[in-house]
Amino acid sequence: MVSTSKLISIVLAGVTLPTAVLGGNLYALNNCDFDVWCWGAKNDGTTSPEVLTGARGGIYESPLPAQDDDVGSVVKCSMHADYSQPFQMELAVQDGRSWFDLSAIDGDPFLPFTRHADVAGQCLLHCDAGSISCEYPVQVDCATTEDAWLSLC
Repeated sequence: MVSTSKLISIVLAGVTLPTAVLGGNLYALNNCDFDVWCWGAKNDGTTSPEVLTGARGGIYESPLPAQDDDVGSVVKCSMHADYSQPFQMELAVQDGRSWFDLSAIDGDPFLPFTRHADVAGQCLLHCDAGSISCEYPVQVDCATTEDAWLSLC
């Protein structure tokens, strides 16, 4: 007779997770000496409420992860509580790979500060204060679907 635990492991071994569950979470780390407001968005128009992200180490976690679903995710951060002029990190996942970029299309309030982003510490975008060398159209192709971090200041 097959034990219950052995039967469960046999059943689970045959289960394939849908690729839509694979993907990374988006985070923002506020190293500035002032508060910022961050929120998440998807390229299908979905947005999350903005969250005050405290100065000197505040962390924002977007509730809208990037998944392998042909809909990219974005974390946006602004110096203003009214969502104006956000700087953003965009992440798209497809077939076990991530593409991400830093975009100042809606605003570049952090231009005087350092902006840095990475996916699992492997794929990096880095701009020193005043530089736009890491911003879109620069895009990184990563062989991972792990979490992405945006660090400001």
